[in-house]
Amino acid sequence: MSDRRPDRERTLEASRRGFDKWAPTYEDDRRSKRIAAMQDAAFDALELGAEDRLLDVGCGSGAAVRRAAPMAAAASGVDLSPKMIERAVELAAGIENVEFRVSESDALPYEDGAFTALLCTSSFHHYPDPAATVREMARVLAPGGRLVIGDGSADRPEARFVDWFLRRFDQSHVKLYRSTELAELLYAAGFERVSVRKLWSGGYALVRARKPAASV
Repeated sequence: MSDRRPDRERTLEASRRGFDKWAPTYEDDRRSKRIAAMQDAAFDALELGAEDRLLDVGCGSGAAVRRAAPMAAAASGVDLSPKMIERAVELAAGIENVEFRVSESDALPYEDGAFTALLCTSSFHHYPDPAATVREMARVLAPGGRLVIGDGSADRPEARFVDWFLRRFDQSHVKLYRSTELAELLYAAGFERVSVRKLWSGGYALVRARKPAASV
C-alpha cells in the first residue's frame, strides 16, 4: 500500500469537522461504547499512581481524564476538536485537578517534562505527522515517564483492507499501523522498553514504552 504523505491542513480540518459533529453524543452512542473497552485497557496499562501527572492526547470528551482525577495528582487532556473539549469541560465540572485544551497532537502546549504518564487511544490513525507527534509526546514526558498508545492495528489482513478503503474515502484517516511500525516510531523518538499487547484478535494494539531516566 502507498504511504503518500497526507495534506496536513486538509486532514486536520476533516478530523476537526468529524469530531465536532460527533461530540454531542460521544460516550453515549453505540460506536463510542464499542471502543470504550479498548480505551479502558490502554488506561489500565499506564498503572497510574498518586504522584502521576497524566496527559491524554486525543482525549475526546475526557473520559480517561475524569477517571484519572481521583487516582493521580493531576490530569490533562488535549484534542483538536473544540466541541469535544467543550463537552469534556462540561462533563468534568466540579473536578479540580483536571484541565482541557484545544491542541493538535504534533504541537502540544506544554513545557518539556510536564507529565509523568501519557495516554493516546483510538486517535493515532488520524495524525498526519506521526513521527512529529511521538517526538512531542517524548518532549512533554519527564525522564522515566510512561506512555501507552492504543489504536486499531493493521496486523490483521482485514484491517489492512479497511485501512485501504478509509485512506481513499475518509479525509480524516491517515493510516492504521502495524504494531511493529508503532514500536519503531517510539524507538526512533528515544523511548525504551517498548512492548506490544494485542487485543481483539490482533485488531487493536497497545504499545507501551518508557522515556529513559535522566543521567546521573
